[in-house]
Amino acid sequence: MDEKKRLKVAIIAGAAAAAKYMKENRNATSDEAIKHVTKEVGKILDNIEKDGEL
Repeated sequence: MDEKKRLKVAIIAGAAAAAKYMKENRNATSDEAIKHVTKEVGKILDNIEKDGEL
């Protein structure tokens, strides 16, 4: 997957992870969601690499 497409997928996956976190943790702040996604970004990128070309 080229770098531009990989970046787009990572952004969408990060936004989805943040939305899921906010839904599961209704009292969470935006900062907490960002921290969660930042912590999970390695897993997100690994999954993108595993899935390969989209």
